[in-house]
This record gives sequence, C-alpha cells and structure tokens, in this order.
Amino acid sequence: MKTKFNQEGSAIVVTSAIIGIVGSAVLLSYSLTGQSSRLADRGQDLLKVRTAVEGVLEYGYGNWKGKSGQLGRPLTQAEANSGMTIPAFDGVTFTQALSIAPADQYGAPVTNPTSVLKDLDGFPGWRGRTFNYIASVQGISSSSLGTPATYRAKRLFQYVTVQLFQTMYFYENDFEIYRPATMIIGGLTHTNRSGMVSSHNSNGTSLTFNSPVSHVSGMSTAEPYLSTTWSGYQSGANQAPAYNSSTTQTNRLEPLGTEALTVLDPPPSSPLSPSGQLIGPDGNSDGNPNNDSFHELIEPPVTGQTDPASIATRRVYNKAGIVITINGATKTVTTQNGTSLSAAQITSIQGAITTANLYDARELGTSRVNSVNVGTITPVLNAASGFNGVLYIHDTTTTTSSVKKNAIRLQNGGTLPNNGLTVASQNAVYIQGDYNTGATTLNAATAVPSNTLGNPSNTDAPTVAGYTRKPAAVIGDAVMLLSNTWTDASASLALASRIATDTTYNTAILGGTVPSGYQPGGAAAQYGYGGGANNYPRFLENWNGKYCTYYGSMVQLFTSTQYTGKWDTGNIYNPPNRCWNYDTNFDTNPPPGAIDAVFLSRGRLSRY
Repeated sequence: MKTKFNQEGSAIVVTSAIIGIVGSAVLLSYSLTGQSSRLADRGQDLLKVRTAVEGVLEYGYGNWKGKSGQLGRPLTQAEANSGMTIPAFDGVTFTQALSIAPADQYGAPVTNPTSVLKDLDGFPGWRGRTFNYIASVQGISSSSLGTPATYRAKRLFQYVTVQLFQTMYFYENDFEIYRPATMIIGGLTHTNRSGMVSSHNSNGTSLTFNSPVSHVSGMSTAEPYLSTTWSGYQSGANQAPAYNSSTTQTNRLEPLGTEALTVLDPPPSSPLSPSGQLIGPDGNSDGNPNNDSFHELIEPPVTGQTDPASIATRRVYNKAGIVITINGATKTVTTQNGTSLSAAQITSIQGAITTANLYDARELGTSRVNSVNVGTITPVLNAASGFNGVLYIHDTTTTTSSVKKNAIRLQNGGTLPNNGLTVASQNAVYIQGDYNTGATTLNAATAVPSNTLGNPSNTDAPTVAGYTRKPAAVIGDAVMLLSNTWTDASASLALASRIATDTTYNTAILGGTVPSGYQPGGAAAQYGYGGGANNYPRFLENWNGKYCTYYGSMVQLFTSTQYTGKWDTGNIYNPPNRCWNYDTNFDTNPPPGAIDAVFLSRGRLSRY
C-alpha cells in the first residue's frame, strides 16, 4: 500500500508540475501576444502620426510657396504664418502648431528674412541670394492603447533670388544660333525652353561655349524655322558647336517669382511658331491688361486694374526713381521711391531731350525718336537727392499713319552717373555711339583701346584710361546699336551710305525679339528665320570688317510688340565682327533695378 501511495503521489506531483508549466506557457503566450499586439498598435500609431506630420509640412510648403508668389518677395514671419489652418488628421493631435520661421545661413531663427549669396543647386555656375525658412510641427497619436506615439519633424524651405544679368544670354524662349561667323560665348547661357545651335564649319569652332549652358527642353543642332531657306545651306549639314564647359538640363528659372502660367493671361489658343513658342499679340482673355505677358515688366501699369504683386514688384516703371513721360511737346518729369529734384534740375533734364523723326530700315518706316543727351543729364543725376539709378522714359504721343512708332535714343553716353544707370522704356531704344566707355565726345571714341585698332584679339580695354565702367542696363521693347559714325541723314539711304566704325558698348540689354515663324497678323506673310541670339541687338549699318565690342549681359523675356520688323540683312545691315563679353562686374554689382528670377525649393525632412 505504501508503494502504491508513493507512486500515486509522485504522479500527482508530476501532473501538477506539468499543469503549472502549461499554465505558465499559456500565460506567457497571452503576455507575448498582448505585447506584440500593443507593439503593432504603437507601430500603426507612429506611422499615422508620422504621415500626418509630414503631410502638414508639405501643406505648409504649398501655402508658403503660394504666398511668396502672390507677394512677389520673401515673406516675413508673420506673413508666412498668417491664416495657417492645419488640416485635420483622424487620430492625431498637433501638440506643436506648424511654424514657418525665417532663419540665418546656420539655421538659427531670425525676425526678418536675411539672405546669403551661394551657389545655386542644379544650375552650374549660377549664384543666388538664398532666404532660409525652417518649418516645424509636432504631432501625437490619440490612441488609448498604451503610450501615445509622438513625432516631431522640420524641413528647410528656400526662397532664392537669381539676378538675370549674371549671364551672357538668358532666353525665355527658344535659344537659336544658326551657323554663325566665328563666335565665342563667355559667360552663362540659359534658355527656359530649348536650344537650337549649330556651327558653320566641320570642326565646330565657329561657335564655342566657354561657360556652362543650361536648358529646360534640350540642346540640339536642329535648324530654326526656314533657316536653310534664308541661308541657302543644305539641310542636315549642321555641325555641333564646341562646349568647353557643362551642358545641363534644369528646371525653369521664373522671372515672375512664381510659375508664369499661374500669373499671366495668354489667349485661350495662342498661335505657335513652328518651333513651338508663343507668337503674335498679347492675350487678354480675363479683361485685365496688367498680366498679359512678360512685356508687362517694361510697361507702366494700367490704373484702375489689378496689378499682380509678382509683376508689380518687378515692373521697372515702379522701381524707377525718375519717370519722364513725353506726350507731344510736353515733357513731364516726376520722382518716386525717395528721389527728389529741384525745379532747376527738372528743367535741365527736360532740356536734354530733343525730338525728331528717324527712318528705320528694318521697320520700313519712320519713328518719332526722343534723343536723350546722357552726358548732359549725368551730372544732374549725380546731384539728385535719393536717386536709385533707375530712369524710366517713354513717349505716349499718339502715332499717325506716316509716323507709326515712338522710340527713345541715348546719345553722348560715354560717361554715366557714379553709381550706375538703368534706362528703361516701354518703347524701343537706340544706343548711338560709345556707351559707358569714358569717351566724352564722339571725336574721342578712338581713345578707347577697343576702338583704336578694332580689338581683333578681343583683349583691348573697353574704356579709356582712368575710367571704370559703371553698372548699366538698357531696357526696352527692342534695342538697336548705332555706331560712332551714324548720321540721321543717311538713315533712309542705301546700305552703302551707312558705314559703321568700331564702337564699344558696356551695358546689359533686356529687350524683345521677333522669333522665327512670327505671324505679324492681317494679310502679312509669316516670317522665316528670326536671326538668332547673335542678332539679338539690332543693327542698321554696314559693319563689314568693323568691330562691335560689347561687355554686358543679354536677356530676352518677350516678343517685341512695337518694333516687329522682319529680320534680314539685305539693305538693313551687314554684321560686325563681334567681340562680345559677359561683364564679370555684374557678379557683385549688377545694374540698378535689375530684374531677378526666383527659385523655390524645400530641403530634406529631419526629426528633431
């Protein structure tokens, strides 16, 4: 009996132990399952709150970008955060509201946006003034299972202003150079569309790019519209130019600070040239005359109509310190932006302007031209209180059937005001003779080394000894270059009577072009090849064997609306030997009132 009892007792003990072990395992299994479930729930909570926080930062970027575009400038902290309503996310509470704060170059908060000059990512050779903003937000899950998940993140927003006058060429439309005479381009080149460029000879050396080239839609040797018809060369025989630096496909650089299509109002079905660019007249489908095209940047705003801030802040008319309005015999001089003039100074400016009719062989007609003696007004501008260097002058006189166009002409411009000068107009502008070279009279032009022997090696100084060229720009519907020997009496005569001589121009140019395939309207025939970027400044003389020395920057933003004569050589001009150079002084000292493009971006997201 004792043995049986011991055996039964042992069985009970073993059974109890097994039951205990199984029970513990079951409890452990329940515990692990619960813990795994809680971990899974917490993982889902973390994913949910992370998605919400990152979504809010993306919302903040869109809101900041939209406001920046509407105001056309960097935002203050109050502007960046005003009216900010965080979108709702189910199961997430934001314990730190979305904040967008200006920051310095090191990421430290500042009250007002400040800029730092830096290289522009994705645009080799470009520099821009970068305004930094730090956007931050924190969220927490509202789950009732365990500890709520928290996620806090920040992101860098950047508003970068980019001076257009840091290029040799900036083109809003297609950039075309078709088989030119020997041409070397130093300085950045950019087109917001595509490039169609080709060399004249088999080794490509007739066209050389020595600096970075950037484009949005490609670079090729494709022939511009009807270029072979004009030239007589066989189609398909083009050679690629020499690229001695990088060629990069990039995003657009926006001259309005925001996407042009969100601001401008082209007609619903704008005609396209064979190369795919908009041609013909401006559109006005919304009834607002202040947002029709990039040409707005050189026009006065129409009063009583909405002027979008991104356009208004860049209108040269609005930037000017002095505005001269000519209507018939009346010359009205007004001041703004902190400039003041005495009555005597106003009289001096008015007396420096004379008006006469001038025939233009490309326009095939006579224009009313208002000639400004720059040498006379320079000491007045130097003495003008608060003058910011931007002079806007335009002629609003009603045109007639015999005098169909108004224009401005700059004469005796060898010496400019001490702080530089930008002359802008909604009309076309002629530059006659040496400009910003230090030569005080036409007879002294040969004192400029680049004029003395014609500058065949492109190494001669473009100024007289002792004169430092000033930051300068000429802005208009079109810009024409007249040589030192130009005479009005020969303007309507045959080309053989319009003989140019070596002349030097030191100024940026912003004007319009007449693109390949332009349709002038009415019964007029569609144009062919537009002459390309090598004919961007317009000539009216026989420059055969003569040298045109140029230091500056050439910016094309729009199609000309007033000077729309067809490009050709013939009786219009013979091209010069082009010694064209980017003015490296613009890297640190651009012309007064220079127009900028804007690049908006967001950096990588990070937790903190």
